[in-house]
Amino acid sequence: MSGDTSEPSESEQPEENGLQTLDLSISYRSGRNDLLNEFYIPCLKQATHYDRAAGYFDSKSLVQAAQGISGLILNDGQMRLLVSPRLSPEDIRVLEQAADEDEEEGDTEGVIEHALHRGLTEEQFADYLKRDRFRCMAWMLKEGLLEIRIAYLSDANTPEEANPFRHYHEKIGVLSDDYGNKVSFTGSINETELGWTGNYESFKVFPNWKPGLGMVTVEDEDDFNRLWENRDPKVTVKELPDAVETGLEEHSPDTVNGRPDLEQFEDEDDGGSGDTPGDIPLWDHQQESIDRWIANDYRGIFAMATGTGKTRAAISAANLGADTRLSVVAVPSSPLLTQWKEDIQELIPKAEVLVCNSDTNWRKRILDVVSPYKLGEPKYIQDRPKQFIVTTIDTAIGDTFQSFVRDISSEHIQVVADEVHGYGADTYRQLFDIDAGRRVGLSATPERRFDDEGNQEIMGYFDDIIFRFETAEAIENGYLSEYDYHPLICELDEEEYEEYRKYSQMIAQVHSKLQKAKAGSKRELRKRDERLKRDRAKMLKKAEAKPGRFGRFLDTEHPTPAIIFCEDNEQVDAIQDQLRSKGKSFAVYVSDMDDEKRASSFYKFENDMVDYLLAINCLDEGIDVPKCPTAVIISSSSNERQFIQRRGRVLRKSEEKAKAVLYDMITLPGLSAEQGDESARRFIEKELKRGKVLMEAANNREQVRLDLRGELQPYGFGHLAYL
Repeated sequence: MSGDTSEPSESEQPEENGLQTLDLSISYRSGRNDLLNEFYIPCLKQATHYDRAAGYFDSKSLVQAAQGISGLILNDGQMRLLVSPRLSPEDIRVLEQAADEDEEEGDTEGVIEHALHRGLTEEQFADYLKRDRFRCMAWMLKEGLLEIRIAYLSDANTPEEANPFRHYHEKIGVLSDDYGNKVSFTGSINETELGWTGNYESFKVFPNWKPGLGMVTVEDEDDFNRLWENRDPKVTVKELPDAVETGLEEHSPDTVNGRPDLEQFEDEDDGGSGDTPGDIPLWDHQQESIDRWIANDYRGIFAMATGTGKTRAAISAANLGADTRLSVVAVPSSPLLTQWKEDIQELIPKAEVLVCNSDTNWRKRILDVVSPYKLGEPKYIQDRPKQFIVTTIDTAIGDTFQSFVRDISSEHIQVVADEVHGYGADTYRQLFDIDAGRRVGLSATPERRFDDEGNQEIMGYFDDIIFRFETAEAIENGYLSEYDYHPLICELDEEEYEEYRKYSQMIAQVHSKLQKAKAGSKRELRKRDERLKRDRAKMLKKAEAKPGRFGRFLDTEHPTPAIIFCEDNEQVDAIQDQLRSKGKSFAVYVSDMDDEKRASSFYKFENDMVDYLLAINCLDEGIDVPKCPTAVIISSSSNERQFIQRRGRVLRKSEEKAKAVLYDMITLPGLSAEQGDESARRFIEKELKRGKVLMEAANNREQVRLDLRGELQPYGFGHLAYL
């Protein structure tokens, strides 16, 4: 690979292509230059070969230069790295696996390789590299795009006798393109994250097309090749399999004779702050969701069971592009604002988060946040902390908020929509007016019932549900708690069942009229149908026997703390009476309380000051109570989303509970229903739909079916427990 030592004549100078198109300085210094963005990344994007010798290497340098590395790879380029054996344990493991020819391919293939074969963009490959540098490095090694050799000083007959304080510490780099252009650089900088972004470094640059510098470039290239080919008597260079056999870790000690290896500690920093994309630890299914999102051109919905880490996956996805994009997170209610803000700041400590709702003075601050992204110039954006706006959906759809984000180019804004199913409602669709280049939707149950138009609006904006992770799969793989399901049987009295039958008869009459009605009169009939069904459902939810049945439940042994889901304030009052009569401690958490009282109730529950927390709807979505083992559903709608979300409240893993328990009040027709009555059969089938969904992943589902069969036998419908 050594080049001709003569410099090209004026007439032989190559056309300005590749590296020669760059406006390179002769020297770079941390105090006056951005080493990464002014030199390293632009050069890599133009190069097809990169030879690098350095005392230290870590795979985080690949992440920092992801845009450049992706350009090199998509140019069909290759990297050759010659480094001392001072490597992190994680990088060593990757190299050991790469050196083992018998190692199963496993994750080194998969999404990244397949995506490349589909024609991956530079931006997509860069984001894969940021998100999982170890898998990308393993893949590059496997494909021959990256070759690493290890340099030892030849100061002993055996590696064991070598002084670990002495090591190869030279720093040379040579970049080449397909047009004959070469750039070499020498100086203080290592091939590490700290070298390119953290330390104070300097180096000289020698482009071979500039008069008088070609000889230096050739000399640097020859020096590298001499080392690479193990022709330097002072240095022993081993290919990867030999280096692994010699033992990388033995040559990278933390201590020598009881003393710390200070030079290693000074040159290396393996902190994972989350501010570097890919530093956020993820479960396998979270990684897969992000891989699919990148492959789908940064759009899609994560349909992941409650408690399986949708929020963390979304923050990690947003972090990939947060250096150059404003991140807007929309949530359904104010209590979730604090939770999202805390999660973002925990995972990306240097991020700045602006909270927007009716209770915050966000209008005074938002202009300072959005203005650099409206201008769109990198110089106004790149030196800022990552910017997140977390807003309630009510604020996000307002004209004032929309006016602040409207003129931001799609390449400088991304949207995360939590509980995205709710935003298909006509009231909230203005969120979709934000022209975001990257979009993530989150929901355990993203499809809207009986609302094709709303579903189309959601899918039109987010493109598709690109990843599903259901409750049963999450429990099986240990991401959610196992649970038991126990129906609490409650029967209607004679008057209530008769009222139910009357509602059913009126609904049947409306359906009959709908079949014969002309188009103009159908709208009113449908409204009446909806109203009758709603009134019938409410009557069942508030059955007179429910508070008493709950009182008998309180007399049984059950784990606490427990969340109790009620229908309305009237039912909350009735349940409170039962709790008081049994001497139980409780708090109430409902939407019509002011924020301070609601926060106080949640604090008491979360800190074991009360055993029961009564709620209506405002705990259905998003609020985390991982240590709570028990939920009691006094009433529930027929909407599957609601009861799945309520189950999810207690399935989160916690060291403080062995498993979760779900108690569900199922209403049956009562003694006034005759055996085999068709109206009673339809009644029972409706109630059992919820029970069958909730028991599907329960440990005790077979016993539950047997118990339900016994309860249904007097009605003549025992077999329905198995359908």
